Amino acid sequence: MEAFLQGAGCMVTFLALICLCVFCTKKWNVPAGISPLFVLYATILWYSVLASVNLLFWAGILWFASAALALVWLIRKRREIHWKELVTPSTVFFVVASVAVIVVFAIRQPLFMEWDEFSFWGIAPKVVKSTGQLYTYNPQGLRVTSYVPGLVMLDEAFQFLGASFAPWKVFAAYDILMFAIFAAGIYTLERRRWNLAVPTALLLCMVPYLMTMYQRDINVSPIYMCSYADIPMGLLFGAPLVVYFLAKEKSPMVLLCAVMGVTVECISKDMGFALCLIAAALICFDLLFLEKGEVRFARLRGVRAKWCWIVSMVAAPVAAFFGWAAHMGAVTGANRFEIGGEQNMGMVQMVVTGAVELVSPNKSEKFVQVMGNMFQAFYSTKLTMFSVGSQEGTVGRYLNGSGLIVTLVILVILAVAFVYEDKRGRKAVGWFTLWSVLGFAAFYIFTGFTYVYVFKEAEAAALSSYNRYIYPYYIGWFIAALAFLLRSLKRAKPASVGVGFLLALTLGCGWRVTSFVQPQLSVVDYSDGYFAGRKRDISMVEQAKTFLTSEDRVFYVSQSDDGKNWFVHYYEFYPDVQLDYSFGGGQLSSNFEIREGAFSSDYPVEDRQPFIGKTLTPDVLCQYLEATGCTALYLDDIDEVFIETYADLFTDGLESEARLYRIVGTGADMRFEPVEGGGYRD
Repeated sequence: MEAFLQGAGCMVTFLALICLCVFCTKKWNVPAGISPLFVLYATILWYSVLASVNLLFWAGILWFASAALALVWLIRKRREIHWKELVTPSTVFFVVASVAVIVVFAIRQPLFMEWDEFSFWGIAPKVVKSTGQLYTYNPQGLRVTSYVPGLVMLDEAFQFLGASFAPWKVFAAYDILMFAIFAAGIYTLERRRWNLAVPTALLLCMVPYLMTMYQRDINVSPIYMCSYADIPMGLLFGAPLVVYFLAKEKSPMVLLCAVMGVTVECISKDMGFALCLIAAALICFDLLFLEKGEVRFARLRGVRAKWCWIVSMVAAPVAAFFGWAAHMGAVTGANRFEIGGEQNMGMVQMVVTGAVELVSPNKSEKFVQVMGNMFQAFYSTKLTMFSVGSQEGTVGRYLNGSGLIVTLVILVILAVAFVYEDKRGRKAVGWFTLWSVLGFAAFYIFTGFTYVYVFKEAEAAALSSYNRYIYPYYIGWFIAALAFLLRSLKRAKPASVGVGFLLALTLGCGWRVTSFVQPQLSVVDYSDGYFAGRKRDISMVEQAKTFLTSEDRVFYVSQSDDGKNWFVHYYEFYPDVQLDYSFGGGQLSSNFEIREGAFSSDYPVEDRQPFIGKTLTPDVLCQYLEATGCTALYLDDIDEVFIETYADLFTDGLESEARLYRIVGTGADMRFEPVEGGGYRD
C-alpha cells in the first residue's frame, strides 16, 4: 500500500507539472516543447530560494496551489484552446517517457547503491524530506554541506506529496528533468517531421550512456537510476544552448528559459558555475553580434533589449552563486569562496595563480606534471563509448573513446550543420564552433588548476575522478551540436545526405550502446539480485531499530569497512536513530591512533582533545562511549583483531553472534549486553 501511495503521489506531482506546462504555453506563449523544461527550471529555482530562507514547506504548498489555479484557468478556457497544437513530437516524447519511468520505478523500487549517494546525493534529500528543511540546517551525517541545492530541491518537489522518503523518486525526478531536456532538443519540429524527431530523440536518450561508459559493464549500469549530479549537470549545460539556438525567433519566453537554464546550471553542482558562464557567453555573443531578428525585453526593442537580456544572462547565475554564498555564511559559517585543498586557496586566487603559472617560464614541478598528464589524458584516457576495434596499432590506439575522439565527433556534426545551413546560419555555426572549442580549452585548463592547487600529490598525479570532471562538458557540447544539426536539416529533403548522416549517427551510437550495455544490466530489466545486499542491510537495520528510540546513539563497527558501510548505515538509521561516527567504523584495535578527523561533526571540538593521540584500548573505547553518550553498539562486521581486543567488554564474549548490544554501566564497570531479537551476524 505504501508503494502504491508513493507512486500515486509522484504521478499527481507530474500531472500538476503538466497543468503548469499547458498554462505557460497558452497564457504566456512558452513553446510547447520547452514548457516542461521551463516549468522545471522555475520549480528548482522556486524551491531553492524559499528553502534557503527556511520556507520549504510553503514552497511546496504554493507550488501545488499554482498548479491548481492553472488547472482552473485551463478548464475555464478549454473551449478557446486548440488542444491539438499541444501534441508535438517533443510533448509526446516527454509525457510518454516520464510516465514510463514513474511506473517502472514505482514497481521496481530501486535503491541507492553508489558511495556518494550515501555521503550526500542520497542522504541530503532524505534529510530534507525528514526534517522539512534544507540540509544546511541539519548537517549531521553529510560529508559536505556546501554543495548547491538545485537537484536536491528538484527531488523535494516530487517527494513533497507522501509521508515518507522514497529513494526511487530521486531517480524519477532526475530522469524527468533529463527527458524535458531531450524534449527541448526536438521542440521546433512539427508532427510531420517524425523522420527527424524519432532518431534525434533516440540519440539524445543514448547520450548519457555514450559519454560516460568506456568498457562493457558486468553489473547494472545505473545511468538512469543514479543521484550523482554529473550527468544532469552536463545536460543542463547544453540545455540553454539547445533552447536558444534551435529557436528561429528569439522570443522573450525563449530567452527567459535560457536565463533560467544558466541559473539552474549554476546551482546543479559547484562546477556548474564555470559551465553556466561558458553557456551564457556563447549565447550572449550570438545574441549581440549575429542575431538579426527582433528581440524584445518588456517594452524595449533592438540593441537595448539585447543588452537587457545579456545582463540578465550573466547577472542571474552570478546572483545565484553569491546568494548561496550568503546563505552558507549565515547558516553554517562556511566561506563559499574558500575551496580549501592542499594549498588552502580561494577560488579567485586559484584561477589567478594558475593563469600566471601557465604563462610563466618557471613552473612548479607539480604544475608541470599535472598539466602534462591532463594533456596526455585528452587523447589517451578511455571515457566514452566512441571506441572501435582492438585499439592497437598506429590508428587503432587513437580510436579509444578519448576526449579527442569525442571532440572530433562533435566537430563533424557541426561541420555537417554548417554545410546545410544558409549564409546567416553558417555564421552562427562557425562562431559557436570557435567559441565552444575555446570554452572547452578554458574549462579543461581550469580543471587542471584544481588538480594542481586543491588535490593532494597522489590524487593529482593520478588525475583522480578525471572522467567525472570532464564528461559534463562533452555531454552539453554534444547535445548543443545536435541542435545545430537539427536546425540545419529542417530545410533538408527527407532523402538528403544530411538526414542520412543523422540516421547513420543514430544507428552508430545505438550499435555502441547495445555493444556496451545489455538490457538485463540496465534500468530496462535489471535483476532484483542487484539490490540483494542492500535489502539485507535494510532488513538488519529495521530489526535493530525495533529495540532503539530517537534518544539512542549507536556506535557502529564494521572492521572490513573503507568508509562506505558507515555512510550506508547512517543513511538507513536516519532519522529514527542517531549513528555515532565511531571513528569511521572500521579497523578498530588497540593500535588505532585517534586523530582529529575521527569524530562526529556534532561532537564539540574542545571535548575531543582528551582523546586525540591516544590509542583505542578497551579503556579508551569505554571512555569515548561514555563521553559521547552512546547507548548501544551495532556490529555489522568484526574480525579476530576486534575479538581479541574487546571481547572482555561483551558479556557474551562475542560468541552469540548478536549484532545489537546495549551499553550498561559506566567507567570501569561498563559492559555490552546482547539484545535478543536485535539481529545476528552472518
